[in-house]
Formats: sequence, structure tokens, C-alpha cells
Amino acid sequence: MSDWTEVAFGIVPELLGLAVVLYAFYRISKIEHFFDVVRSWMVVLFVASLAGIWSVELIMDAIDNSFDNLHIKIDMTLVIFSSWLSVCVVLLSTTHARYSDVDMFVQWFRKNPLNLISAWGLFAIALMATTWSSGLTPDTILGSHLWLLILASIYIVAMIASNLFLSTKWTMKGSISGITREARISVTLFTIAWIGVPSVEFVFDIVLGGDNRWENLNPNNWILMLLFAALMRATFSSQLMTIVVDPEVETAKMGGFRSYDIPRGVYLVYDEKAEAALSLFSELVTMPLRPDAEIPGREESATATLQFLIPSGLVVTREFPDGIRNRHNLQVTPIIWLTESPGERRIAPTSLAILTDTIVRFMESNPNSIVIIEGIEYIITYNDFKKVLRSLDSLNETAWVTKGRLLLAVNPKAFDERDLALLERDRMVLRSNAAIEELKRESRIAGTHA
Repeated sequence: MSDWTEVAFGIVPELLGLAVVLYAFYRISKIEHFFDVVRSWMVVLFVASLAGIWSVELIMDAIDNSFDNLHIKIDMTLVIFSSWLSVCVVLLSTTHARYSDVDMFVQWFRKNPLNLISAWGLFAIALMATTWSSGLTPDTILGSHLWLLILASIYIVAMIASNLFLSTKWTMKGSISGITREARISVTLFTIAWIGVPSVEFVFDIVLGGDNRWENLNPNNWILMLLFAALMRATFSSQLMTIVVDPEVETAKMGGFRSYDIPRGVYLVYDEKAEAALSLFSELVTMPLRPDAEIPGREESATATLQFLIPSGLVVTREFPDGIRNRHNLQVTPIIWLTESPGERRIAPTSLAILTDTIVRFMESNPNSIVIIEGIEYIITYNDFKKVLRSLDSLNETAWVTKGRLLLAVNPKAFDERDLALLERDRMVLRSNAAIEELKRESRIAGTHA
């Protein structure tokens, strides 16, 4: 190292960047279902590429910058590769959102090898191959290899324009509307950071940094490290896969009160049309407990007591939501519609990881909540049964931890005996309307009178 500027503007931010990379990989390893989503793989590739360039730069610093010609080619490769990854993430969040699940994406890609993602990728590969086969050096980037700089500039500008256009178009269509303000901030931060990394690297390190024009005062690594930290924060905040559903408490109540409150846990309800299960759910979220009910845990906070008295609910259904709202008096309770058409609070049945994480986040954010899933048979037609079962087991665990209640309405005629046995495992089974009524009687709250 030559002087303090090389340490302050080179080695320190590179080491900090690698520390953030290691933390990112640690956090990623702890996120369940993270690798079930194609966009998540793009994040991992991006993290790995940044880790690679910071590692290479540290090695070059240690050997006294003897490979400057190699350095600029590596920088150009990072710029092109990360630009392509950013386009992939946006396309997989908008145009190709229905194929976000890894298995579905692989099947679709095999049938459609020529698509927008592969087209951007082929151009990126050609540009990277040209970079490495040319005699590019820091001295020639603004001279004899200006044409390569222009091609890379066109690719970056096209990337930014494409990402902004697709994001704006699909936001206006409502496909990613309905998320909280915090979630919108995370998405915006994620977009700015990912676009910013290749843009900053290109401008500061390639265009302006050639031939050591900064005299070791290049702020590139500091900016990259801060952008990368912002990108990781946005990633872990949104996990790239979850629709954030705000809880709503029903204000237009059914007439009368209820004197029962079913125990926390998971219930498998045999119901061909899911009407009995939906009626039970509706009573729990629209009918308040009787005024003379004995409230357990009086020493708990007022918020916990309120959550006990007026639980928030979430419906996941194959049916058009308005029909359920009209029949079961659900005015504001959020409903997620299982459909392949884009729109607010809609999730494709192929996006099993997105659906699972959305429900998990809702239950974790709202203890004592009530969730009903109707349309499991429909989900299984698009996904492997074992994969659906693993997701349901994950929801089981979350329901117990959050002291919530999860109702799984299924048509027993749609399953064979073996699959039904697996679905019944670790769940309370209600096989008829009579079983539901018996559960209500057994769940009468102490202190109430009939």
C-alpha cells in the first residue's frame, strides 16, 4: 500500500464490503424458502460477484497493483453482469412474475429458451467476451477502445430505462399495489441500490478512474459498499417474495355475541365447498366475545387483550373475493386471491414460496390471528404434493409459535387415503359440520352464560 489514501479509499471499504457480504450470506442461510424463488438466486449471484471483485481488489492491493489491465476488465464484467441481473429481477417481478417459483421457472424456460431474460443475457455474454478478448487497458478506454465504452454505456442506459419502464407500468396496473408504505420504501431502495451499483462502478471506476486519475481518492468503493448495504437491508426487509398484508379488524359486526373461542392450533376441515369452514372463520372475526367472558392473561398488555377479544383474520381462496365478502359479512378482512392474473392481493398458485412467506409474515406480525386457506387442491395441481405439504408444515409451526389459528379447508374426495393421512398429521381434523359445532361447545369461554 502506498499511503493513507489507498487504505482509506481502497482497503477499508473493501474489507467492510466483504464483512457485509459474509453477514448477507449468514442472513440468507437463515431465511426459509429463500431459494425457492428465482429472484433470490439473482441476489445470491449479485452478492457473490461483489464479493469476488472486492477480494480481487484486495489481492491486487497486496501485490502493488501489478495487474491494472486485468482490473479494468474485471470491473467491466461486474458492470455488465450486475446490469443483466437487475433486468432479470425486474422481469421476474413483473412480466414473468407467474414463474417466480424455481421449479415453474425451469419448466417455462425449457419451453421458451428465447425470451427477454435470455436475450439480455446473450447480449451481456457477447459484451463480456468482447471485453476479455480485446486489449482493453485503463489507457485505451477513452482512446482506441472507446467503442467498447460506448457499447457498455448503451447496455447500462437500456437497463435503467427498461427497469424504470417495467416497474412504472406494472405499478400502474396494480400488480404490486396494496403493500405498506414501509414495503414500498424497501422496494424503492432495492431498485435504486441495484441500479446504482453498476452505474457507480462504471462511471467512477471505469470512465473516470482509468489511469489512476483519482490519485487513490476514488470514492467508488465507499459508494459501492453503502449501496450494497442498502440493497441487503431492502432484501431482508422484503425478502423479494412477500406481499405485505395489513391486518384489519371488522367493524360491521354480526348480530349478537359468541361465547366460544376455539383453541390455538391448526385445523383440517373436511368441507367440499368450504362454506362451513368459512362460516366458522367469519364468526371468529366478526362476532365479539360476550361481555361477561373471562379474559385469560389479564396481566398481559392492553394490546394482547384486544387481540384476544377482536382477532384479525386473513383469507386465502381460489374463489373471487367479493363472493366470500358478501356471503360471510367480511367487510375489511384481507383476502388473497389465488389466480394467475396480476392485481392487488393476488398470488399465482405456482408461487408457493411467496404465498407461504406472506402468510407466515402475517401471523408473525399479528399474534392470535386467524387464517383460513381454501383451495389447497387447486394449489396442488400446480405444485408437487410433497412441496405443498412442507409449506403447510411450516405454517403449522408458525401458528403454534404465534398462538394463532389456521383453518385448512379441503375436499376429502380430491385426495387419496395416503395423502389425506399426511394432511391429517399434527392437525386437528373436523370431518363434518357436527364436528365444528362440537368444537364450539367444547371451546366455551369461562364466565359466559348460554
